[in-house]
This record gives sequence, structure tokens and C-alpha cells, in this order.
Amino acid sequence: MDFTSQLMKKYRSFFSLPSKSFLAVQIMLIGMLFCTISYWLALGSEGITVGLIDGAISLGLSGIICGHMICKKDGFLTARRALGLILFGIIFVGIGILIGGLLAKAFVNSLILERTYFLTCGVVVVYEYIVIAAVSKDKGIRELFESLAQPTSIVLVHSAVIFIFEGILFAYGVLMFILTCAVSIMTAKLYYSRIEDVGKKILGVGSVSLFRSFIASFILDESEFLENDLKRLSVTKDVEIRTLSFKNENGRCLLVAPLVHPGPFRNVGGAALPTALAESLAGAGIVPLIFHTPTTHEDDPVSSEDCRRAISAVINANYSEGDFKASKPSSSKVGRVTVTVQIFGKTPLVVITRSPIPTEDLPRHVHDICIKKLAEKGYFDGVVVDAHNSMDKEYEPFEKQDEEDLLAALEKSLAAAEETGDLFAGFSQSRLEGFTRKDGIGEGGVMVLVTQVNSCKAAFVSLDGNNLMCGIRERIKEELSKIGYEISEIATTDTHVVTGTAGGQGYHVLGKIVPEGALIKKIVKTVKEAESKISKCGVEFSKHVLRDVNLLGQQGLEMLWSLTEESIHVAKRGIVWLLGAPIIFATVLFLIF
Repeated sequence: MDFTSQLMKKYRSFFSLPSKSFLAVQIMLIGMLFCTISYWLALGSEGITVGLIDGAISLGLSGIICGHMICKKDGFLTARRALGLILFGIIFVGIGILIGGLLAKAFVNSLILERTYFLTCGVVVVYEYIVIAAVSKDKGIRELFESLAQPTSIVLVHSAVIFIFEGILFAYGVLMFILTCAVSIMTAKLYYSRIEDVGKKILGVGSVSLFRSFIASFILDESEFLENDLKRLSVTKDVEIRTLSFKNENGRCLLVAPLVHPGPFRNVGGAALPTALAESLAGAGIVPLIFHTPTTHEDDPVSSEDCRRAISAVINANYSEGDFKASKPSSSKVGRVTVTVQIFGKTPLVVITRSPIPTEDLPRHVHDICIKKLAEKGYFDGVVVDAHNSMDKEYEPFEKQDEEDLLAALEKSLAAAEETGDLFAGFSQSRLEGFTRKDGIGEGGVMVLVTQVNSCKAAFVSLDGNNLMCGIRERIKEELSKIGYEISEIATTDTHVVTGTAGGQGYHVLGKIVPEGALIKKIVKTVKEAESKISKCGVEFSKHVLRDVNLLGQQGLEMLWSLTEESIHVAKRGIVWLLGAPIIFATVLFLIF
């Protein structure tokens, strides 16, 4: 699993919550449980009724109302997340009053419970303030109101309940609450400022602010803020997009292999590039065939604008009929590496896989050594594809021996592809009906190119997903061989629009949710559709160069990782005094009053 997938896994789990109704029930039950036990400890059986009522009203009902008061329909803090925030606040208060109940029982003094009740509500402001400051764009009075809403409502409603049942007005309790709140807010502000300073020192933008931008992108699909932050650590490079344009009497197919990585995630930067390319080409009446190249997250475009430039360059280019000759397809396996080659005109298409070995992104170095090998064999250029078609829970790195086996397999495939002839080709694209990004498939669906040279047929299939379950590629090839395609390769685009849509590793590898049978059936059907449109075909190789593209880069990844690690370190180190200062202050007030 790569770096951004780990982030998806972590944050997806963090933000996963039950339904609103279930949270509301939990708030009521937990509030009643804590209060009932605490008052039973302090007052005996007489306290059970007071505890039930106080828990239901002070903690439960007021909490639900506060949750709906501070929520926003169009922001991160939806009603469900606001209720989740309230629930954890109630648990915090509940633990405090439970301790108060135990102390009241030990010292036979029920007033101890009341003092801890008010003081705990003041201390919980620390938690409320930090969470709201981290996830909300609101600042100043609004931020303060949201942080104080729950603890203040608990104090006010609880005071009313005690006055009604006990005839006692704890004015000093309210004063204790106000003083503790003041200390809690000052402590929280200092803590927040220290964490922010880590990011400002490394990146020029606060750590919490960067986290908030991440949330806006991940949860709300508002990528602009995060892209602007990532530009601060990006490097500027020229980027190549290699294409093979196929034209026959039935239309045009454009094979696109951008030398950028489709990341980092969701709709940020280049994450949606493969899917957007497929949709844009299809919208222009061109059958897309989008491939993943040997690139990693170092090559992530951080700007959506750069991706729009890439799409425009590909679609608006002038393509001619090109060359009507091609080689026979060939495929060779050496060690764990399989290389499939077909030479179109004078340009080899090279597709690399280690399936069924679980494999992540091949490094950019793999592309470079393949191009060097092609040059040694007399080819001016080529299109190198990372099939990205075998994944499990863990993967094995691409090692030095794999590189040597790759070059040996490439050399064998090139030698076997020397025979040439007229190129006949057909192409087709289809959607996987009933399945969406959440299931692991993008809008590009199934994209197919079939070729025939001197009666030798080949099928190149690209699936708009992020990798394929181990072994499925082999079973697809078996089915395609039954209809005459002895040489075929199945690839995925590595689109990152499917990331952050599921629990666990943050996305579904193709074949995990989409049934294998349905996937194979759709691929075979699309291959047959492409074959029905086969005719003599011309092909043209092009290389489009985009100037000054903002890429994440190795240094950017290292800075991002350093910022994350240092921020977590500061947060952990400061958590003691973040909670300690208000608790110590509350303890002093407890002893004074």
C-alpha cells in the first residue's frame, strides 16, 4: 500500500461514524448511564431518579440540541459529525462525574460530585476547541461559541435540574466553570499555535491549516486549498505525454500514456487524470485507451489546471493516418517479469507486469532503462506501460533482479516481434453498469484495442481502476485465449478517483467488490465489440510536452512526511500539559471551594 493509500485508510477510519439517529440514541443512553451511576454512588438509591433525569436532559437532550446548533449543511461539521463530537464530549464529562461520584461516596459528601461536574465541563472545552479549530473554517466569536456550546448548555441545564430537585443554586459552581473555561481556552490556543508553527517552519503553512485543507478535499471535494498548499513544496518540470493514434474506417482510438502519476488522491491534482482523459476523449468521439506508465507519487501533478492543460494538449493535437504497418505481437517472461510488445510503425508498445506477484507502482527508472534498451535496438522512441494489474494486502518491491529480468524479457520480445505486416485494428469502450467509484471502477470503464497482423491477434485491455486483485489477470487471459487471443494484456489506469471511498486500505482493488465473473464477462463482450469493428488501420506516434508542470517531487514527499511526523511528535508531547494545565487548575479550585 503506498503513502497516500495509508493516509486514506487512516482518515477514512477516523471520519467513519454511525447514523444520526444511532448517535442520538447513544448520546441519551450514555448520558443517562454516567449520571445515574454517579448520583447513585453519591446519594444512594435516592440519587437514581435525579441521575436518570439529569443524564437525559443535561447530557442527552442538551447535547443533541447543541449538535444541531453547531452543525453545517455544506461544511465538514455535518449533523452526524457534530453529534459524534458531542458524544465524545459526553464520554469525557461522564468519566469526570463518575470520578466525582466515587469521591463523594468515599468522603460521604455529595457536594464533591457537583464540584467535579462543573469543573469537568470546563476542562472539556479543551477538547471541543481543538477539534473545532482543526476542522472548521470559523474563527473568532463563532469558533468560541461552537467550543463552549456543549459544556455551557450542560452547566445551565444541570444547574436548573439541581435547583428544581434539591433547591440549591450552585453559583460558585458556575464561577468555577467560567474560570476553568478561561484556562482551557488559553491552553488550547497555545497548543494549537505550537502545532501550527511546525508547518509554518517547514512549509510556510500551518500544520493544522494543512490538515483542514486535506479535510476539505477528502470530505468535501474542495481541492483548491490543498492544491495551493501543495504547490509550496512542488517542483516544476516539463512532462511528456506519449500517444498512439489509431485510425480506421470506423473511427479513431487514442492510446494515451502520460509520464505523470495519477495522484495524490480523490480529485486533488492529477488523481483524476486517467478518468478525465477517458471521459474527454469519449466526449470527442474518440475511443480512449489510457495506460499507466512507470511513475510514482513523486510524479503527482499537484494542480488540476495542469491536468486540464494535459487533456487539452492531447485532444486538440492534429493526428494523421500515420503508418499502416505493424509487427506481430509477442510476449516473453523472464523470472517474475512478463513483457508484451507490439511495434506500430517504428514505435514499440511495451507493457510490463509481474502478475500474479503483488506489485505497486514501477519507478520512473524502469521507463528510462526500457527507452535506453529500445535505443540500443535501433528504435527512436517507444511507449512504456506499467500494467499495474496485481495487488493484495501487501506487495513485493521491484528489485534489481526484476530489472535485469525485465531487460532480458524486453530483448526477447523485440526479437520475436520482427515480422511485420499490414495492421488491422478495432477498438471499443464500455461502462460497467451498476458499479461506481466506490466499487473501485472509474467512468472510463473497460477500454479495448484489438490488433491483427498476418493472422496473429492481440488484445490490449485497460480498466479504469486502481490495480487488480491477484490472479484475475490470468483468468481474463484464459477467457480471451478461448476466443483466439493468445497474446493479450490486462492493465489498469491507476486512477485515484476511487481512493478514499472505502474503509480498510481506503479504496477497493478491482475484483474485490466488482464480481470477477461480471468483470470478465464485460471484458470479453467489449473485446468482441472491438473485433467486430476491425479493419485496416493507420497508426501515428506522438509525444506532447507540457512545460512547467507542478509535481510533488521527492523533496515534496519528504517535506510532507517530515511535517506530519514532527506535528504528531509536538502534538503528543504537548498533550500532557494541554490536559494537565486545566485539570491542575480545576483541582486547585476544587480544593479552594
